[in-house]
Amino acid sequence: MEAREREKLVATVGPEDAAAVERFLGGCALCALVEAADGADRDWPEWARAAAVLQRWLEAAGREADAERKLGYLHCTVEAQKAVPTALRPALPQAVARMLKDHGFAEG
Repeated sequence: MEAREREKLVATVGPEDAAAVERFLGGCALCALVEAADGADRDWPEWARAAAVLQRWLEAAGREADAERKLGYLHCTVEAQKAVPTALRPALPQAVARMLKDHGFAEG
């Protein structure tokens, strides 16, 4: 991740979440997360916070997954939320936490 990208990420989501997002993305650039969020018509900082939630959960469970699988999990969470009325939908980070609690993270 370029220094400018990292500065923007830290300024937007804070240093702790930014560090988790960097671990989430591995060698990918921040643009991968922004593109995924744009593709789902969502705000990228919300996706960054959700990525941090997922990454910390995986680390706490001693698990690993590539960036593509993790981004796929975020996409699945967004799709699952479409069944919930907009006014009742939690923010994406809370939705990811709930999905992890209820369903975990399936092995590839």
